[in-house]
Amino acid sequence: MKRARFILMALLAALLVLALAPAAFPALRAVGPVKPDTTPGPGWSAGYNGFPMWYRDGQGVTVELPNPPIGDPVNPVVPSMIFDPVDPNFAFSGQIGFGSEAMYWDAGARIPIPAGGALPVGGDALLVLAIEAAFDTGDAFDRAQITFARVRIRVDCPQAGTYTVTHPYGIKTFNVVTPGVRAINDTVDVGVNPGVFTGALNGAIGPFLKQVNPVPTPGWIGDGNALAVAPPGDPGDLGAIVTGSPAGRNFFRVVGPGVNLRTNMITVSALEFRGTPYNLARTTFSRDGVNGTNGEIFVTVPAPFTAGTAITATLPGGTPQALTRTDLQFFGRVPFTLASLPATVTITGTTNGLKQTVLTSPLVDAVLITKAEYSVQNHTLTVAAHSSDVQATLKGLGWVGATAAGQPLTAQGVDTVFAGVPTPPVSVTVNSSSGGTEIVRTVILP
Repeated sequence: MKRARFILMALLAALLVLALAPAAFPALRAVGPVKPDTTPGPGWSAGYNGFPMWYRDGQGVTVELPNPPIGDPVNPVVPSMIFDPVDPNFAFSGQIGFGSEAMYWDAGARIPIPAGGALPVGGDALLVLAIEAAFDTGDAFDRAQITFARVRIRVDCPQAGTYTVTHPYGIKTFNVVTPGVRAINDTVDVGVNPGVFTGALNGAIGPFLKQVNPVPTPGWIGDGNALAVAPPGDPGDLGAIVTGSPAGRNFFRVVGPGVNLRTNMITVSALEFRGTPYNLARTTFSRDGVNGTNGEIFVTVPAPFTAGTAITATLPGGTPQALTRTDLQFFGRVPFTLASLPATVTITGTTNGLKQTVLTSPLVDAVLITKAEYSVQNHTLTVAAHSSDVQATLKGLGWVGATAAGQPLTAQGVDTVFAGVPTPPVSVTVNSSSGGTEIVRTVILP
């Protein structure tokens, strides 16, 4: 009887722990495509900025970085995005409508710290949370684009000691040896890799905080353009200004020697994506004597799925064809009989017939390398490959002895042996005359 009662009490305790534990929320879930630059040679096409079109969190909130950003950073109005003014010294800055940085999403707060100790005139505590677009070069240059998730904490500390900072995405402790202005100066940026925009998904940001008081302008999840400033002293619970913290900590708090300050006044600035989010997974075609010529279009949409999302594909001179959805993937086979192969296909996404997003993608064949083997004994490299276009010619490259344009393969599906290759290549690339390409690691044989 005692054992049964003990087991029951243990189960009740476990259930209580689960009930009190914070719910697990997904953070950032997906990043959108980069709108392509379709202008050959110098200059850029309209709307191109080289950054992803959107970021999406696990609750389906999607924010965008339009070209140019909305608002005026010099004479801001509400609503407004956070971004640097255009720098006239850099042509690309004029193209994208901002200087060295702009925010997809930005949230922040500031708490004044009373005078005392090492702060004879007082100080403040600053919190900055952001998904940021910037440049690896510092200034606005194309092909130097980076994005990252930022958590920045700066605190002026009146005394030495241990300080604990709590914010919507975490709790962090600092041991301050030398008090004073910016005694705590902590910035964590996750991402910061030119041209690789998935890194920001691994940061602490997410899901996105949303402004609830006052209710933001329609189409915005926060329309502030300056940090909210708490009144002097501990303002206590001011009511919900924002929501969305995965642990319910929709506030900024600093606790340390002589300091116990907290504010709910967090300003959010972000524009909801005005289109339909999707990514192009593959746009290829196949051509043979049996099935004719067909475009094969693969599109993915980010989770959670948005009801009413529809995707169509249109070849030049053709009519839009709806793609079929399976879970988060859309697929369509679009037959065509044009005299020459179309260079591109146009993909259109809509939500309930609205929020249109249009992207153009190259239409190329699909290349499959079936063999890339190097014989150490014979110093030979054997390559075989197929194309989805029976009329395509294939060339291999990537090894010593191959020309920059590649060495022709004998025929599709047939082994081509290249002799006199002194060392094995790490990988082999096969390019097609119809635009496709494939890269595989080389298999090393005795």
